[in-house]
Amino acid sequence: MKLYVGNVPYAAKETDLEEFIKQHSSVKVNSVRIIRDHNTGRSRGFGFVVVENQAQVEEAIKDLNDQKMMGRPLKVNQAPPRDERSRSRDQRTRGQSTSQNQQSSRNRQKRAQQPDTPTDSDGEFHNPYTFVPTPPRDNIKGQYKFAGDFNPLDKKLNHSTLQDELWTGHIPIKLTAVTPLVLLKTDGTREDESDDPYDVHSRIPESSLRGMLRSAYETVTNSRYSSFHNNDRLAYRMAPRVSLELIPAIIENGKKAGELEARLYPGTSNITPQGPAGPMYAAMLTLYHRESDKNSVCEKGYKPKTRDNVWVELSPCRHRRGYRYWKAVNVWTTKPSITKNIFEGRVFITNENMGNKHDERIFFNPMKTTLSVSNSLKEAWRMRIQSYRGVHSESDIFNRKGAVDKPWIRIRKGNDKPDEMGWSPHLYEDGKHNDRWGRKVLDALNLKDGDMVYVRCKFNKKGKVSGIKDLFPVMISRELYDNSPKDLLDSSLLPASNRDEMSPADRLFGWTPQGESSDNGYKSRIRVVCDEVESTDPLEIFQNGPLPLTILGTPKPEQGRFYVAKDAEGNPQDDGIPKSAAGYAAGKGLRGRKHFWHHKKLDVENDADYWNTSGKNRIREYIYGGDEPSQQNRSINGWIKPGTTFTASLYVQNLQPAEVGALLWLLTLSDGHYFRLGYGKPLGFGSVKIELYTECLQLGTGKDWKEYYEDLNACPPATLDASEKREKCIDAFKDSMKQAYEERDFDKLPFIEGFLQVLQGPNTDNPRIHYPRKNRTPQREGKNFEWFMDNDHQGYGKKLALPKVTAKKGLPYKAKD
Repeated sequence: MKLYVGNVPYAAKETDLEEFIKQHSSVKVNSVRIIRDHNTGRSRGFGFVVVENQAQVEEAIKDLNDQKMMGRPLKVNQAPPRDERSRSRDQRTRGQSTSQNQQSSRNRQKRAQQPDTPTDSDGEFHNPYTFVPTPPRDNIKGQYKFAGDFNPLDKKLNHSTLQDELWTGHIPIKLTAVTPLVLLKTDGTREDESDDPYDVHSRIPESSLRGMLRSAYETVTNSRYSSFHNNDRLAYRMAPRVSLELIPAIIENGKKAGELEARLYPGTSNITPQGPAGPMYAAMLTLYHRESDKNSVCEKGYKPKTRDNVWVELSPCRHRRGYRYWKAVNVWTTKPSITKNIFEGRVFITNENMGNKHDERIFFNPMKTTLSVSNSLKEAWRMRIQSYRGVHSESDIFNRKGAVDKPWIRIRKGNDKPDEMGWSPHLYEDGKHNDRWGRKVLDALNLKDGDMVYVRCKFNKKGKVSGIKDLFPVMISRELYDNSPKDLLDSSLLPASNRDEMSPADRLFGWTPQGESSDNGYKSRIRVVCDEVESTDPLEIFQNGPLPLTILGTPKPEQGRFYVAKDAEGNPQDDGIPKSAAGYAAGKGLRGRKHFWHHKKLDVENDADYWNTSGKNRIREYIYGGDEPSQQNRSINGWIKPGTTFTASLYVQNLQPAEVGALLWLLTLSDGHYFRLGYGKPLGFGSVKIELYTECLQLGTGKDWKEYYEDLNACPPATLDASEKREKCIDAFKDSMKQAYEERDFDKLPFIEGFLQVLQGPNTDNPRIHYPRKNRTPQREGKNFEWFMDNDHQGYGKKLALPKVTAKKGLPYKAKD
């Protein structure tokens, strides 16, 4: 008879599990098998144990179920008999690193994804994230007010003594999960490429709660950003026709060490500011045409490789869009005997990185003179390549499901599914990999001798080339925006560079100097301690195996329509403007601090069935309903159940009345305001309600505590019990913010109004919140870029900006007219 044992620690071996069973039960074990990944050899977190008879099965379940092994409660059940379908599935999945239990889970989840709405492009949705405005703080800089910047040590906000007029003590809080909480047990050593399911915490880690509170406090006080790393200029995809104006070039070493030059290869055409005066500069090498007789003919046994010197016979052609070009009819590695239309050239391969691609490029007819490549051009090149790489993780590129060859080869999926594109060379040429021909490649981030690039030239008044304006990879390239995100952020919001620039969040939660600051930092005056969970059984462990989640998107600040504001106040840009005009440019600003919506109407009070993973006949956005999870999916073993309550304590020292007031205001918001915590917030996880745990706050001034310690029989200070005293502190916070930003109504401050809206959910009755897509039915492959492509379409795209956080509208599924 066989037992199924789930939730087995990943570090456990068969001998460990067998020894554990012997220690906790008298059953006789015949064999133990832990299921492992076929490729990595890692444990999948479950296994099977064979015992002698049914009585032993029942005894083992009684003795071992929920017993903790290495801190994890085992889940022990009788293994069901293997029917013909199970045996067939096992044979099919043995070479795909997929366990029987996971396949069963996927089948169950797929059944749960029956559409409850038509597949159409009608209606609206809300993007999972929005932005709370961050207006400039210059008008309060240098003033000793709560909302401004100052050195806290000058105001005696220190850690060594209790100040008579400042508040110190204990604020107990209670947190209640209104949607499932997913708090991952990650310690920083987990590799992103791993597809092992994630274990989850049964309690809230202090660091997670502290981070959530700091983010909220930073927002409602409009503090400086605690960190900001977007210093590089970002890039956007240029229009295809613009690439016709770019000139092929090869990088060469200059006369001095470290210097680089570019030699242009204009082909048979003169270079003009309007583009080639004749055919395209580079010749087409046709390799991927579906009608093989239209491909270029290569010398027998020869397969073109990047940087190969070749001889080509060129034939003049005209594209259906009107421009002329040369096509390589025949390709040789040595000079042929024929002479008509024969040219020597250099091959460049960018792979099948776009749909319906036919051709690669051949550079030919080099110019005698070279152009200097400045250091600023080298840095712009690095930014541009980094922008390409930022769109894809290494896991996306090298661990795609279904790849039949190398990462750069287009995946052929069959007639019923679209092919996936291969990747461009600059994505994998990062110094760690061989190229498609097995040759070690150097880092594409840094220009070097032999690199093949496209050049945009400068021209003098006579229309002659005078230098290099930009360098691009050989493909439909990306333009760099004129400014970086940091350039658009008001200096009063940049991270503090010294103690004199510390804003409210820095002074309460602590500050670490960045850059060349000579200050030694500043220790936090608030300590967060999480108590044990109040509920006896907070975790729901999935009995049918790990749950694969819908693919989570990555930040895409390149999308100027979402991230860039038309002014420093964070107002959305106008709809309908061209992509280039919607980007990072002088005179604009950033939308603000990024926040994830509370998913209104999906909390357990309104819709508990939504979080039933085995339910049928409705779409559950959080469940991956595709055939095979990819490396982009994350699977979890369980979650903290909605309704679970936690308690925590905030220990504070030497707080000004306004600092206490800001905390109390956050902790006493009315029902219907939910903070966001943990993993999977775009999918609706992690909404929590926060409230004071008790009306008795052991919080007093330094003077109160001195009196207490002088008489040990006295009761601890609790001077904020009276509601009028609490309100006085809250009013001090509100008055300071209104005075600093010259606003009569506290709730109308843009960062307060926006923050409250985020905690409530979108300002519409429409509950749909998900990443952009073209219709209501989920795109399980996460291809939300298609919506952005439609939205930016030159001819028919609506060119919509992300609506304001308080707007009474969402985004349409149909982004193209």
